Amino acid sequence: MQILSKTEKLILFLLLPFYLIGIVLHSIGATLPMMLAFTPYTILATSVLGFFFEVKERNKGLLVWAAVTFGVTLFLEIVGVATSLVFGAYTYGPTLGLKLLGVPLLIGINWTIIILGIVQVARTRIANPLAAALVTASLTVLFDYVMEPVAIAFDYWTWAAVDIPLQNYIAWFCIAFVFAFVFAKQKLAAVNKVPTLIVIVQFVFFVGLRTFAV
Repeated sequence: MQILSKTEKLILFLLLPFYLIGIVLHSIGATLPMMLAFTPYTILATSVLGFFFEVKERNKGLLVWAAVTFGVTLFLEIVGVATSLVFGAYTYGPTLGLKLLGVPLLIGINWTIIILGIVQVARTRIANPLAAALVTASLTVLFDYVMEPVAIAFDYWTWAAVDIPLQNYIAWFCIAFVFAFVFAKQKLAAVNKVPTLIVIVQFVFFVGLRTFAV
């Protein structure tokens, strides 16, 4: 990654210790309920931060892409919960907050941030849109793979089967690929690296939770 701007360094300086402290507090029984109660607000605040500069700079192309990505992924989640046809059989718990038809509204927002943060880097290093989309989809699946045990342990969601179905990872690969390809093909770009920083910090967060708290 190229050298960070002052704003990006400040945001990283704020996010990293915040999430590292979160790992510690998730690992302590006495503070875990408080952390779970704060989870939807943390995700919302982080997502607002991720899109703040795009709105400020009126990055219309990216914002339209983000809105469509949010809407489609939320719709697919709703269909998935209702039918088990998309990701497999699963239900959402109360941890992620306000739901629409059984699906937390934050799910679409967070997945949009994740895809954006990854494709932003892939696109700057890989000229071919197809290749950039394949890399993005693969890394998105890796992110989900690391997150899954944490999400299950903290009741983000629950799978009907004991094992996480392969269907889940295939679905997310395909979904991430489509939106990453559109992003790359349209030559969209975020105004800064904040979405990527968020994804990196969240990945560290879930690795830490998977190692120490689950």
